[in-house]
Amino acid sequence: MLQHYVVLKYREGTSDAHVNAFCERMLALRGAIPEIRHMEIGRDELHDARSWDLVMRMAFESVNALRAYQTHAAHRAVMAFNDPFVAHVATVDYEGATAPEVGPLPEERPVLQSELDFRPACQV
Repeated sequence: MLQHYVVLKYREGTSDAHVNAFCERMLALRGAIPEIRHMEIGRDELHDARSWDLVMRMAFESVNALRAYQTHAAHRAVMAFNDPFVAHVATVDYEGATAPEVGPLPEERPVLQSELDFRPACQV
């Protein structure tokens, strides 16, 4: 599964209404573009100096499926709506399994030391 991450930093003065409309239009693509296997969007809550405004996490079966999504007319229309407001964009794409859903640990089971020691790749 190809994992596709996009982070956006908006131009100063971009309204919350525009960002909300962009998110709604992006999420609507799930019903219009069959190549999209997963999509979630998160907006920054901390607003630190090094923060970006929005992250999208998507999954596709292959690079070809990602390319089909990127060239789809519905995706291009959403990009035309959003692009004038974007100051910076970055992407990361890699092959990897879709992350499993993680829920709370059952209270009756003790937490294992290996669970406490787990660190995802690229974190120190």
